[in-house]
Amino acid sequence: MPPRISETEAVALVATSPLLDAEWYAAQAGRAFGSRVKAAEHWVRERPEGASPHPLFEPAWLYPRGRWARRAPDPLSFWLADDAERQRSPHPLVDLDVTGPLEDWLAEHDPAELLRTPLERDHSSPVTVVVDVHDLPRAVHWARHLARTPDVGGRLVTTDAAATRILTAVTAGLPTVHVVAEAEQHGPGPATVHVHGRVRPPRWPWVEDLVAALDADGVGAAVPLLLHPDHSVAGPVLVGQPVADVERAAHLPLPPNVDPPVRATRGRPGATVLVTTSRLVTGADLPEGADEAWWRAAGFAAPGRPLTVREGRRALRWSIDIAAPATPRGQRWGDWHFARSLAAALERQGQWVAIDHPETRGRASRDLDDVTLVLRGLDRVTPPARTANLLWVISHPELVTPAELATYDAAFAASATWAARHGIEPLLQCTDPTRFHPDVARREGPPALFVGNSRGELRASVAAAERTGLDLTVIGQGWPGHVPVAADHVANDELGSCYASAGIVLNDHWADMREQGFVSNRVFDVLATGARLLSDDVAGLADALGEAAGAVRVWRTDEEFRALTTGDPDELWPDAAARRRTAERVVAEHSFDARAATLLARASALVDSRP
Repeated sequence: MPPRISETEAVALVATSPLLDAEWYAAQAGRAFGSRVKAAEHWVRERPEGASPHPLFEPAWLYPRGRWARRAPDPLSFWLADDAERQRSPHPLVDLDVTGPLEDWLAEHDPAELLRTPLERDHSSPVTVVVDVHDLPRAVHWARHLARTPDVGGRLVTTDAAATRILTAVTAGLPTVHVVAEAEQHGPGPATVHVHGRVRPPRWPWVEDLVAALDADGVGAAVPLLLHPDHSVAGPVLVGQPVADVERAAHLPLPPNVDPPVRATRGRPGATVLVTTSRLVTGADLPEGADEAWWRAAGFAAPGRPLTVREGRRALRWSIDIAAPATPRGQRWGDWHFARSLAAALERQGQWVAIDHPETRGRASRDLDDVTLVLRGLDRVTPPARTANLLWVISHPELVTPAELATYDAAFAASATWAARHGIEPLLQCTDPTRFHPDVARREGPPALFVGNSRGELRASVAAAERTGLDLTVIGQGWPGHVPVAADHVANDELGSCYASAGIVLNDHWADMREQGFVSNRVFDVLATGARLLSDDVAGLADALGEAAGAVRVWRTDEEFRALTTGDPDELWPDAAARRRTAERVVAEHSFDARAATLLARASALVDSRP
């Protein structure tokens, strides 16, 4: 470590640096200086608390815990004397990747280029988020987050002079975000959200659902679900548990001793409710506020003591482990929806189920689980040591090795041929009959429909439609401009109606899935609605579907594709009555409830066989 910088060396470094703005500093010191050297001496030896030497150098931002004090008499000389320190931005508005070395940039630029003239303040937002500033970098993040949040105004509350100066500079160009000394300086809007500074601004929407909860009768306040960085629950109830446990109990009123760091109000009396769809991350546990009713609704006789009977049936605790991230963007992944439907089916059979993601696999509460079911995606997952461990290979079979299969107590595959090759049990994909069934609403739809994302290539069905001139409607993301995309997504609750309303629905598989006999869940979804399905040829498709295979038309060549898409669908596919019978058969034989029953039987046997 380099030797400590003496006061004499520090004064020399500061006096010759353009990062000493003598007039700027004099205004904070409340006096004039006869020279730059005198200003530098005062800065090094007598500077006021919270002062800065230049508009673009903020010690409170760089060194909130005073790390400079071990090696220098002041923060600026510490920064100037160390090449590594000079790679760190000294102000939240300075991006050194853009400016290059800041002292060189200042030789040719005015600081005003970065320090904008304040815009006129906008006080018209219907919702005000009030953040108590306890951590300056986090407060800057909150300012920028609130400026990007529609219909929300922000107030950053601080009495610290340096924090006020920094935040005022950051918010100069953000007219909906205000820096105030006390929250009462401006009246609240129709809805106010109070935030303690230790909570992180999320990367996903959260305000709208929280404020909407205030519209319910008898509600005076609403609080969001708070999460640890690993997305286990940080509060206000059931600390350390998976989110699913809180969701089960969220119909209950919050215990009166709950004092969460985030609360939305309209200034009227009423109960406080928990909004589980509104989530923020905090780095600290909250005091445990859940009473016995919350724990029992979540599946526990008492903290750490899981209930073993539910609705008169044996109840195991399950973790369904998936590759989709825990953040809202994970909800665009197919395995997220698959896991939710499977969890609901297991819950209908009396089980307690949580869904784990890459971020939540390490949660301590997993030690309370009886069963871990891994839905194999891109990630290989090391199963826990103490649970009964099941693997269900539903995609990417090329990544799964015999050694991986051997680490599980039981393994299943969504392909009879692949399962037989590896000596494991077949368990096909399936459909959710709560959303896909023969009585879904029908409306006027396109003659031909494909629902799916491009994933960086022209999918086989869409490419065949282009080559043969089919009038195809596509719903999905990532498609090139020449593809006729009607929308980038469709709500899962509306998907069954979309299928049933189309003239024909196209489906295809990735090459490895098709060759290995992994029939996609879309096949079952489409057939369950009674729609006409046109699919590529999957190994073992007829055997997998049994009698239901008669409702599918398969193409292998462009000539077959053209013939099936230009002929009369009523002549090429079974009639409506026959398709309904197929739909009823698919719902009965290939539902998540049927698959859940199979998994439950195997898991129960494994749990019973453990010492």
